[in-house]
Amino acid sequence: MNQQEEEILILDYFRKHFIEFPKGRVIKSESPDFIVKESRKRTIGIELTRLDVNAPTLKEKIEHTLKNKNQKFGIYQSKNFNEIWLIIHADFIEESKSYNIQNKLANWKFPLEFDKVFLFDLFKKNIIELI
Repeated sequence: MNQQEEEILILDYFRKHFIEFPKGRVIKSESPDFIVKESRKRTIGIELTRLDVNAPTLKEKIEHTLKNKNQKFGIYQSKNFNEIWLIIHADFIEESKSYNIQNKLANWKFPLEFDKVFLFDLFKKNIIELI
Protein backbone atom coordinates (compact mmCIF):
# COMPACT_ATOMS: atom_id res chain seq x y z
CA MET A 1 0.00 0.00 0.00
CA ASN A 2 1.41 3.39 -0.95
CA GLN A 3 1.21 6.56 1.15
CA GLN A 4 -1.75 8.00 -0.76
CA GLU A 5 -3.81 4.82 -0.30
CA GLU A 6 -2.89 4.76 3.39
CA GLU A 7 -3.99 8.40 3.83
CA ILE A 8 -7.34 7.69 2.18
CA LEU A 9 -7.92 4.67 4.46
CA ILE A 10 -7.01 6.65 7.59
CA LEU A 11 -9.28 9.57 6.69
CA ASP A 12 -12.15 7.18 5.91
CA TYR A 13 -11.58 5.47 9.27
CA PHE A 14 -11.49 8.86 11.04
CA ARG A 15 -14.74 9.93 9.32
CA LYS A 16 -16.40 6.70 10.40
CA HIS A 17 -15.50 7.28 14.07
CA PHE A 18 -15.83 11.08 14.32
CA ILE A 19 -19.54 11.89 14.25
CA GLU A 20 -18.94 15.62 13.84
CA PHE A 21 -16.96 15.21 10.62
CA PRO A 22 -18.29 17.84 8.20
CA LYS A 23 -20.66 16.80 5.44
CA GLY A 24 -19.42 17.50 1.97
CA ARG A 25 -17.26 16.23 -0.85
CA VAL A 26 -13.77 15.03 0.14
CA ILE A 27 -11.05 15.68 -2.42
CA LYS A 28 -7.55 14.17 -2.24
CA SER A 29 -4.96 16.92 -2.42
CA GLU A 30 -1.41 17.79 -1.42
CA SER A 31 -0.54 20.34 1.26
CA PRO A 32 -2.98 19.71 2.87
CA ASP A 33 -3.76 16.07 2.16
CA PHE A 34 -7.52 16.54 1.77
CA ILE A 35 -10.07 19.26 1.11
CA VAL A 36 -13.64 18.98 2.34
CA LYS A 37 -15.98 21.12 0.27
CA GLU A 38 -19.03 21.75 2.42
CA SER A 39 -20.36 24.33 -0.03
CA ARG A 40 -19.07 26.73 -2.69
CA LYS A 41 -17.98 29.15 0.00
CA ARG A 42 -16.89 26.79 2.77
CA THR A 43 -13.87 24.48 2.61
CA ILE A 44 -11.80 22.71 5.22
CA GLY A 45 -8.21 21.65 4.62
CA ILE A 46 -7.18 18.46 6.41
CA GLU A 47 -3.59 17.40 6.94
CA LEU A 48 -2.76 13.90 8.18
CA THR A 49 0.45 12.99 9.94
CA ARG A 50 1.82 10.12 11.93
CA LEU A 51 2.69 10.67 15.59
CA ASP A 52 6.46 11.13 16.03
CA VAL A 53 7.49 8.00 17.92
CA ASN A 54 11.12 9.00 18.48
CA ALA A 55 10.46 11.04 21.62
CA PRO A 56 10.39 9.39 25.06
CA THR A 57 7.01 10.67 26.35
CA LEU A 58 3.61 11.14 24.77
CA LYS A 59 3.72 14.88 25.42
CA GLU A 60 7.09 15.20 23.65
CA LYS A 61 5.88 13.02 20.77
CA ILE A 62 2.93 15.36 20.25
CA GLU A 63 5.11 18.47 20.62
CA HIS A 64 7.61 17.21 18.00
CA THR A 65 4.81 16.30 15.61
CA LEU A 66 3.16 19.71 16.04
CA LYS A 67 6.44 21.56 15.61
CA ASN A 68 7.02 19.88 12.24
CA LYS A 69 3.48 20.56 11.00
CA ASN A 70 3.24 24.11 12.40
CA GLN A 71 6.24 24.99 10.21
CA LYS A 72 4.16 24.18 7.12
CA PHE A 73 1.03 25.96 8.33
CA GLY A 74 1.70 29.04 6.19
CA ILE A 75 1.47 26.89 3.04
CA TYR A 76 -1.94 25.56 4.09
CA GLN A 77 -3.13 28.99 5.20
CA SER A 78 -2.25 30.57 1.85
CA LYS A 79 -4.97 28.46 0.20
CA ASN A 80 -7.73 30.37 2.00
CA PHE A 81 -9.58 27.55 3.71
CA ASN A 82 -12.27 28.41 6.23
CA GLU A 83 -10.64 25.98 8.65
CA ILE A 84 -7.50 23.86 8.66
CA TRP A 85 -7.42 20.62 10.63
CA LEU A 86 -4.55 18.37 11.62
CA ILE A 87 -5.14 14.70 12.37
CA ILE A 88 -2.22 13.06 14.19
CA HIS A 89 -2.62 9.31 13.97
CA ALA A 90 -0.88 6.44 15.69
CA ASP A 91 -1.31 2.70 15.38
CA PHE A 92 -1.41 2.41 19.16
CA ILE A 93 -0.68 4.97 21.85
CA GLU A 94 1.22 2.91 24.44
CA GLU A 95 1.10 5.52 27.19
CA SER A 96 -2.69 5.31 27.23
CA LYS A 97 -2.45 2.06 29.23
CA SER A 98 -0.93 3.67 32.31
CA TYR A 99 -3.26 6.65 32.80
CA ASN A 100 -6.36 8.28 31.43
CA ILE A 101 -4.95 9.91 28.33
CA GLN A 102 -7.88 12.29 27.94
CA ASN A 103 -7.30 13.75 31.42
CA LYS A 104 -3.58 14.20 30.73
CA LEU A 105 -4.17 15.88 27.39
CA ALA A 106 -6.67 18.27 28.98
CA ASN A 107 -3.90 19.54 31.27
CA TRP A 108 -1.19 19.83 28.63
CA LYS A 109 -1.02 22.97 26.49
CA PHE A 110 0.37 22.79 22.97
CA PRO A 111 1.31 25.49 20.44
CA LEU A 112 -1.50 25.02 17.92
CA GLU A 113 -1.63 26.85 14.61
CA PHE A 114 -4.42 24.69 13.23
CA ASP A 115 -8.10 25.38 13.88
CA LYS A 116 -8.57 21.82 15.13
CA VAL A 117 -6.01 19.18 16.05
CA PHE A 118 -6.97 15.58 16.74
CA LEU A 119 -5.02 12.69 18.19
CA PHE A 120 -6.37 9.51 16.62
CA ASP A 121 -5.49 6.11 18.10
CA LEU A 122 -6.22 3.76 15.20
CA PHE A 123 -6.19 0.63 17.36
CA LYS A 124 -8.60 1.86 20.04
CA LYS A 125 -10.56 4.05 17.59
CA ASN A 126 -10.12 6.85 20.12
CA ILE A 127 -10.24 10.48 18.92
CA ILE A 128 -9.18 13.29 21.22
CA GLU A 129 -9.21 16.94 20.23
CA LEU A 130 -6.15 18.80 21.48
CA ILE A 131 -6.53 22.25 23.00
